[in-house]
Amino acid sequence: MFVPRSLKIKRNANDDGKSCVAKIIKPDPEDLQLDKSRDVPVDAVATEAATIDRHISESCPFPSPGGQLAEVHSVSPEQGAKDSHPSEEPVKSFSKTQRWAEPGEPICVVCGRYGEYICDKTDEDVCSLECKAKHLLQVKEKEEKSKLSNPQKADSEPESPLNASYVYKEHPFILNLQEDQIENLKQQLGILVQGQEVTRPIIDFEHCSLPEVLNHNLKKSGYEVPTPIQMQMIPVGLLGRDILASADTGSGKTAAFLLPVIMRALFESKTPSALILTPTRELAIQIERQAKELMSGLPRMKTVLLVGGLPLPPQLYRLQQHVKVIIATPGRLLDIIKQSSVELCGVKIVVVDEDKKLFKPPVLVFVDCKLGADLLSEAVQKITGLKSISIHSEKSQIERKNILKIGRVGRLGQNGTAITFINNNSKRLFWDIAKRVKPTGSILPPQLLNSPYLHDQKRKEQQKDKQTQNDLVTGANLMDIIRKHDKSNSQK
Repeated sequence: MFVPRSLKIKRNANDDGKSCVAKIIKPDPEDLQLDKSRDVPVDAVATEAATIDRHISESCPFPSPGGQLAEVHSVSPEQGAKDSHPSEEPVKSFSKTQRWAEPGEPICVVCGRYGEYICDKTDEDVCSLECKAKHLLQVKEKEEKSKLSNPQKADSEPESPLNASYVYKEHPFILNLQEDQIENLKQQLGILVQGQEVTRPIIDFEHCSLPEVLNHNLKKSGYEVPTPIQMQMIPVGLLGRDILASADTGSGKTAAFLLPVIMRALFESKTPSALILTPTRELAIQIERQAKELMSGLPRMKTVLLVGGLPLPPQLYRLQQHVKVIIATPGRLLDIIKQSSVELCGVKIVVVDEDKKLFKPPVLVFVDCKLGADLLSEAVQKITGLKSISIHSEKSQIERKNILKIGRVGRLGQNGTAITFINNNSKRLFWDIAKRVKPTGSILPPQLLNSPYLHDQKRKEQQKDKQTQNDLVTGANLMDIIRKHDKSNSQK
């Protein structure tokens, strides 16, 4: 009844559908006493451990060898089983045996520990059988309270299931607007559109005829009225057209592409069916968090986060649990593709969030210490997959010569970008750096331009220049300098 994230299961290719047997973990007396104080039914926990076997066997698909993209190599069931499930691991019964989540890892909805498993009934992240039982009790209590607070709705007919497909059609209210009204609306909201037969912007989320659950999640997440980028981008995305969108930070771009992604993936049978690429782990974590909020309550809508800096095995296992949406950084996704651990042939919608190049290779980075150069070089190569080499005085002359012969950065006359990292330890250099960089046309960061150290150094330099100018002997101030000199000698 659980979908574990990193449960390792040994399976032969000949088994082909045989259920995997899970261990039944019997709590010790201390655990029993602890559960009494937590008001958790212990028998429910034990039952879950006993009935887990069938669901795990049905939820552990192995990549099929056919139908892969050019970059993906087929893998046999034996090899897939060997790579993904090297050993068997018991499902944790109690939350106290689970570790705390690292930044970016799934979090248990009950206790906040590492959400290693997925509840099969709600698709929520949980850390143990104990927290699953608590979570289901909370869901049941919430449903009962909802029935008591709204008995008419409880007695009414159940909500109709989702339609088999979804096709975006312009709302009658939008259709009835005149063309000059639409153009005036775009002008007032700062919406600029290029392309042929671009659909009209919406004014309300209701104009998209989204499922009621999704409309509820939008309001719950604080989306009352669409922002300008959402007004235009959502209907175009729902039609399945290619979009290149640009808007300021905080304008609602994430929700603008998530809604079309969700609606497209919701009615696709193949998994995964959507891919979102982001340049950084932090942005990927933020997008997945928002995606989960909007997908809550929608059937068979699961996400997987594929990013560097976090353990790979749990991500691989999660990837096999029929997830609809992949949210990944390019480096980690390439690693997984090279291992033939993912099939992207079913992907119908792709989002590339933020891939505008701020710096065109080659790039030369200056730091203030040798260790910093080594650590930064190693981190860049590990996280991004780009070739990066450090050079400093502790490397031998032969090493330095070889480094300069590698890549385009070491070539004389090659255009590129130079980056210098500074902090308050280099505050005495702020004004000198600003003076030398500004004439090149490079954009200085606001943190540097607004630094009080920079303004203090600039003021002192201006005072020094003024004093120097006053000390210059000219025909106009010659007599003043002689009088000042005589006065100074008389005082001595």
